[in-house]
Amino acid sequence: MSNLSVNRSKPEAGDHAVEVTNLSPLVVRARMVFKAMLRIFAICILIQVFLAGLALFWDAAQWTSHIGFAKLLIIVSILIFVISFIARLPLSFRLRSAGLIGIIILIAVSAKLPSGIRYLSALHPVLALMLFFGSVSLAQKTDALMKAKLKISAEQRD
Repeated sequence: MSNLSVNRSKPEAGDHAVEVTNLSPLVVRARMVFKAMLRIFAICILIQVFLAGLALFWDAAQWTSHIGFAKLLIIVSILIFVISFIARLPLSFRLRSAGLIGIIILIAVSAKLPSGIRYLSALHPVLALMLFFGSVSLAQKTDALMKAKLKISAEQRD
């Protein structure tokens, strides 16, 4: 018999069901916002790739749009990281949120490398792929975490 199905007056340390019932509405909303922000972030990355394509294949003046839109990506990634704390997410989620910021920094560095090591700039689109798939993966893990918490909460009520 699972320790979650036993009625007891005092919860044991580390009881996940108790954590679910003790989450404030702010934390629950912050988790929903976190997941939504990750999806928005992934869409922004796709837009950023589209802008690069416009600059390469249509009009080189579009590079200013590509560079300017990158500033939005930085802001969104910082917001995701901050929200991960408000949402009281596990440490691994917070570290992965910080990793998104780190990848953005590496992308910016790869675009500004000196001519002697300019061949490393080829990492720029590879890092963009890592950023996209990292954000999608984190959104999926957040969704799974929220579903697992809801399932535990429902089992506790039954």
